[in-house]
Amino acid sequence: MKKFPTIIIVAIVVAIIAFNMLEADSAELVLRDRTLISAGAGVLSGTIMWILLILDKKDKK
Repeated sequence: MKKFPTIIIVAIVVAIIAFNMLEADSAELVLRDRTLISAGAGVLSGTIMWILLILDKKDKK
């Protein structure tokens, strides 16, 4: 659980970056779609980081 704040921060940063990139490059997307895509990117990156941290913990034992 020590890594949980790090996972949340990375997910939020990825979502913000994804939203900014979509806003700059894809003006034809409505706000709702940009928000959903950005949220999905944040959740996906947080999940991948969580899995990698679990695998890293198992390798150290």
